[in-house]
Amino acid sequence: MTALTRRHFIAAAAVAMPWFHAQAQSGTRLRCFWWGNPDRDKRTRNLLNTYARSNNLQISAESLGWGEYWTKLGTQVAGGNAPDLIQMDYRYIFEYARRNTLFALDKLLPLADFSPYDRDSGKVDGKLYGVSLGSNSKALVYDTGTLQKVGVKSMPSDLTWDDFGRIAGEISQINLGKYWGSSDSSRLEQVFEQWLNSGSKLLYTADGKVAFTPDDVAAWFDLWDKFRKAGVIPPADVGATNNARVEEYEITRGLAAMSFIHSNQLLAFQALNKNKLAIAMYPRVKGGSPGHYVKPAMLMSVSAKSKTPEEAAKVINHMVTSADGVKTLGLERGVPCSATARAMLLPEADELGKQQIEFVAMVAKAATPLPPPPPKGAGEIENLLRRVADSVAFGKVSLKDGARQFHAECVNILARA
Repeated sequence: MTALTRRHFIAAAAVAMPWFHAQAQSGTRLRCFWWGNPDRDKRTRNLLNTYARSNNLQISAESLGWGEYWTKLGTQVAGGNAPDLIQMDYRYIFEYARRNTLFALDKLLPLADFSPYDRDSGKVDGKLYGVSLGSNSKALVYDTGTLQKVGVKSMPSDLTWDDFGRIAGEISQINLGKYWGSSDSSRLEQVFEQWLNSGSKLLYTADGKVAFTPDDVAAWFDLWDKFRKAGVIPPADVGATNNARVEEYEITRGLAAMSFIHSNQLLAFQALNKNKLAIAMYPRVKGGSPGHYVKPAMLMSVSAKSKTPEEAAKVINHMVTSADGVKTLGLERGVPCSATARAMLLPEADELGKQQIEFVAMVAKAATPLPPPPPKGAGEIENLLRRVADSVAFGKVSLKDGARQFHAECVNILARA
């Protein structure tokens, strides 16, 4: 063993020993699974390690990226090997709860300090199957220094898509062909949905059907096609590499000044960006509403197969109510739903943290009701939009043919789901 290897071994052992000690004495074993980013992973592992040591537990922790996460979770649930603690998204909680794969938490977690809105965001058919770890909303993230170069000190709350295109176009002229005003978000479902909402339309109906028309999709593709041809956004080969991971966005790669994210992601984006970032509300359709709504950034659920659901519920309670849990997780998963938790964080919040809290509060004042949850099969539609939008961007299909294809396949996916 070389000296360098020995040092690495000793350092690793020093970190692992307290964790091993907790495992060796443990009488209860739990598994926690979440999707995330490096910052979220670090915060969550720190919380679980500390909690396990203090409560004589063994908690194994595992994290994957968004896309891989749902594939592996589905496999584990189908095989009867689901983790005890499951990070859950609003788009999937109805599907998992109605398949009887989640444990009802009403009697274990009263959530007295949550507003009725925040508490109910984790309910399916009147029962609590998930606890919101924080509220968020969709957000336009931008490089403040770059926008100041074109005379924009901050984004107005009534920004239209025409305004957005003009500002992004001016930015694209700064370093022509190498840096663009905005990412190409034609392939991102969350942005398409927001655009529909701004025009008083929905992505899905309450009974799980497609709520938009082929003409809506064609207008969406046309918006981004015009941006692309005007040089406002990167060419297709650049945009196609963004699959919604923080490190893949054009703003993170130093290729664009603006992108579309969720407000709770601001910390993760800033951690990978040298320039100062800020968030604002999405552009709106001319004459339309903001189209924003506040949703649980993510929830924590307990598997119906868990042998110790009470212990799993205690971990969730620690995350959302205890000073140690709340401060360890911070605002990375969104603005805490508990008024007491927000009071814990606000005095110590940095500029980014305060911006998140203020942003969610601002959106809440103008927010539309939470839309119907995405139906079973919606995850497949998210991937479908990427494929079809790429085909349109690369010129493989026309706008109208791409729109008809996307709409028809969406209908088919939901019909067989």
